[in-house]
Amino acid sequence: MSNKEKYSSDGKGRRNESRNCSQDNVGDDSADMKRAAEQKIKNYFFQLTDGCGSHECKNEFCASSGRKQTSKDDAAALALQLFMKKARLCEPLQDKNHKVPTQEAPFLTEKSVLKNLDSFAEEGSYKKLVHNIGIVFSSSESLNKSFLLDSASRQNSGTNVDIEAVRRMYAALFKTGDSSVENSLINSLVALSPTLEVEMRFKSPSNDPNFLNQFVIIMENTMLQSPEYLDQALPSFLKAMALLSAKQQANLVHIWSQFSSQEIRRMVETLQQLVTYQVLTGPCATSTAPVQEDDAIVAATKVMKLLYYASVMGGIFDQTCLSNSHDGATGGDNEEDPLVKELKIDVQDCRQPLVKYQEFVNDPLNDQIEVDRDYTYYKHEKGTKFSFLKYNFILSTVTKSMGLFYDNRIRMYSERRLTILYSLVRGEQGTPYLKLKVRRDHLIEDALVNLEMTSQDNPGDLKKQLYVEFEGEQGIDEGGVSKEFFQLVVEQIFNPDYGMFTFDEATQYCWFNLNSFETDSQFFLIGLVLGLAIYNNVILDVHFPMVVYRKLFGKKGTFEDLKVSHAGLAAGLQNMLDYKGDVESDFMCTFTIGYTDMFGMSVTKELKENGAEISVTNQNRQEFVDLYADFILNKSVDRQFKAFRRGFDLVVSESPLKTFFRPDEVELLVSGCQDFDFDALEKSTEYDNGLSEGSTVIRWFWQVVHEFTLEQKKQLLMFTTGSDRIPVGGFSKLKLVIAKNGPDSDRLPTAHTCFNVLLLPEYSSKEKLKERLLKAITHAKGFGLL
Repeated sequence: MSNKEKYSSDGKGRRNESRNCSQDNVGDDSADMKRAAEQKIKNYFFQLTDGCGSHECKNEFCASSGRKQTSKDDAAALALQLFMKKARLCEPLQDKNHKVPTQEAPFLTEKSVLKNLDSFAEEGSYKKLVHNIGIVFSSSESLNKSFLLDSASRQNSGTNVDIEAVRRMYAALFKTGDSSVENSLINSLVALSPTLEVEMRFKSPSNDPNFLNQFVIIMENTMLQSPEYLDQALPSFLKAMALLSAKQQANLVHIWSQFSSQEIRRMVETLQQLVTYQVLTGPCATSTAPVQEDDAIVAATKVMKLLYYASVMGGIFDQTCLSNSHDGATGGDNEEDPLVKELKIDVQDCRQPLVKYQEFVNDPLNDQIEVDRDYTYYKHEKGTKFSFLKYNFILSTVTKSMGLFYDNRIRMYSERRLTILYSLVRGEQGTPYLKLKVRRDHLIEDALVNLEMTSQDNPGDLKKQLYVEFEGEQGIDEGGVSKEFFQLVVEQIFNPDYGMFTFDEATQYCWFNLNSFETDSQFFLIGLVLGLAIYNNVILDVHFPMVVYRKLFGKKGTFEDLKVSHAGLAAGLQNMLDYKGDVESDFMCTFTIGYTDMFGMSVTKELKENGAEISVTNQNRQEFVDLYADFILNKSVDRQFKAFRRGFDLVVSESPLKTFFRPDEVELLVSGCQDFDFDALEKSTEYDNGLSEGSTVIRWFWQVVHEFTLEQKKQLLMFTTGSDRIPVGGFSKLKLVIAKNGPDSDRLPTAHTCFNVLLLPEYSSKEKLKERLLKAITHAKGFGLL
């Protein structure tokens, strides 16, 4: 029997096909049960939308009884509920013999669709084509049998679906311009989704090797972004798709990972379109309902996760370290995630995904999320609440940093409560804060002794809120004193004269000094300072290359990292790799590396056993370059970096830092962004004590500030906030406040750095304001002026 002969040709379309089938009583065969469930839900759907045809019908769930017209979206959802409740089904929609059709399920091929398109175009009607599409695209079994590859082609593909044939089929269908064709696809998806949801919720995962075909085929529909799909069909389908088992999800990820970046991006854009549409028009836009309770947004986010991992798996990996890329620290992925376990992948191993990470971030959604509520859901013990922090690829760095902020503050409050409890119960005289008392002229020594003793005696104290006091100085630390402490520590430790780090003028990056006289304790201290800065929400003037943050995630540095951290050296090695001549005779190199030690003596190290006797040739030059980079970035600084990482992990090991963020985002947390957009700062600044945006002194102030050099602008930031760094998210997140500090006088401007408040007298002229302001920010070292 031909494919065309398998379809009903009585001209009544899908409805007639539905009404002549009954599945009230099914046998034990799983395929029959599945068809029975699908057909019965369809019958409920048609009963709700079209009715049974009886003028005397009194079934409240039948359109023929005078029931108010139901939208297709509502009818599909209600049909699923009626099926689960085993509600009454009108007589005309039932089969008296209660038998399941045993004929083979119909299916489509590219050839049959194109052939039918040609014949239907000649007849001037697409009625039969619409009917056939409706039958196949509303049936899970039929879709899974459609557009199959031949056995020979399947060996080279991750799926049984002929993807190119599906794409040509969609292109041909949409080329017709006939709305009935697209409506048939929409209605079929609405009818299919509830049966899929039932199967996923109430049955064990399907063992059918073609089961995922239907998801691949439907997601290839290039019209899914249109309003008709976004309103009803797509959300229902994604809701069913989100119920796939972890193994099925992993298989789908493997299939999509072989797609091109353009195809992955198209599907991501479709889901982003749905999320944005729901944020702007869904329940969260019209009521106080949180976005976490919007089923369409939740389902789209869960499916986008599959595309996120497909983008990573299909991306570029560093081949030199795939087998041994870890360096003793834990990576960033959530090890409890069933999908991650199935995929056995770490996102940090991917150098370049198919689709940029930023393209998975949805800005309208981030603006709508209440991070405190989402964090509560994230920490929910039973895990029944949906939290975007568990799907953080869709979140911006700013949103995730807020989640980390809440986590850190809760830990601080917990440590504070425990200290108070112990003091009451045991009589212990503990302090609820991590208190550091330091002398300015012995800053590193005092900080090292205090922090090292704390880490040895009671490491839990490092999780308390930091409280710094400079000996002999007045001032309560509400955040500003701590900022200055961190700034002074960084200035001293990263000074090349101190000897712990070297500074590359070309790249503007610091690197560990392999010849440093300093002990491991000093490197432990700077790691601890870095961790405490993140924990206490302080930004530092630190200039590390990205490889440092990758190494903190447990990755080893490679030649790709060397191109950034040691650009000049990497350029020379790249010349060797690109050289067209004879490397052995022209370069005359062996597997050794030479450098000068701390005493000024030349030292030669072999990069491999008997390296001094092995010449670098055209055949082994890649190995030489990889070993060279490994020595520079890993082996030569192994002692210093391990101490550094030990101090960092001592503070952040229990926080979700490495789960929420990628290494490049951790760099933002540590160093802030580099966009000194003072126009944005002006727009976000607030005014107090009689000043406003239109005040004369404020207009003068911003005119003066915009005339400042970059260095003077940094000095102004340091004066008003205690740091010259810009927080994650830019100046809009800084919340600067300018308040009037009396009438015109010769007093200098002052600041409360703990609260980012600038106190400004109402000067009589712009020139006087500029002179007073410059003097204040130029001579503001310490707290003498505050």
